[in-house]
Amino acid sequence: MRNLAICIGLLLALVASAQAVSWSAYVSPNNSTDTWSIYREGLNMSFDYSQAVDGIISPVDYHGRMLSPYHSGYSELQVSDVRMRERTAALEGMLSSEEILSLESKSWKPVYMNLSKPGGSPVWTVKFMENWQSVLKANKTLEYSGRNINDREFVGNNYDYAGATLLYNKELSKEQGVYLNLTRMNATVVLTDEELLYADFMPTREMEYQLSAHTTGIADLKYGNSGFRETSDYDARPSLLEGSEERYVGTYDIMRRIRMASNFTEIKELDDWMPCCSAGWANMNPMERKYWGAQGIFDCSCYKPPLPI
Repeated sequence: MRNLAICIGLLLALVASAQAVSWSAYVSPNNSTDTWSIYREGLNMSFDYSQAVDGIISPVDYHGRMLSPYHSGYSELQVSDVRMRERTAALEGMLSSEEILSLESKSWKPVYMNLSKPGGSPVWTVKFMENWQSVLKANKTLEYSGRNINDREFVGNNYDYAGATLLYNKELSKEQGVYLNLTRMNATVVLTDEELLYADFMPTREMEYQLSAHTTGIADLKYGNSGFRETSDYDARPSLLEGSEERYVGTYDIMRRIRMASNFTEIKELDDWMPCCSAGWANMNPMERKYWGAQGIFDCSCYKPPLPI
């Protein structure tokens, strides 16, 4: 169609070896070099992990050489936009820890695209609806007494995050709980023949983070809730809407609980054809309202019933 106001590309790929799924799309006006693009990856998998450690970090005699005692460990996990990282390093002392982690990712549902343009308006609206879910649950306890231990943790769901860095502790105890849920993602691009007007990236997500710790060194805590502010820049990056960074030096008992969530309810349902426009005035994009009056939305006088087959 030569009169179509935009060029749209959509690619779906399946990688069988890891049951991975990816899709990408781009949107560009006919009379402009501006381009909006998106690339998404997902996995169909489940993963469960548990570990318990209880012991003394102590020197070891190896072939007549005394090896310095230490413990180190790290873990890193990322599926879609859900991620978690942990780092621990300790010198001689007593260490006890337990950890339970479960992950489930479902990315088998199709991705939908909807293209709309009200009659008489130059504004096109392109919507992408992805209903891929990833859920991560983790609980960890740690007890240490000795020369020194450093412990770092970071969790994130899309652009929301929380973390703690506990350094130079001779005594450290902590309990951690994490729940990350990415339910779905919607993206909307609004444009004309001449230009891209704006784009919204709208993941429906939830994050709960709990920390209870006794520290005797330096504790750095942070969290951030990010999103897109109202802007005319179609290529805008997410900005920090709310967050904090805190430092505690000395001996402290710290308790922290954070919950962040966003809910964008638009999902693909069965088509419900109506004699009038199914979207009301309040549901229209601001740019569309400039070219389309309320009468055109609610007045059904021009409706003609379909001819019998």
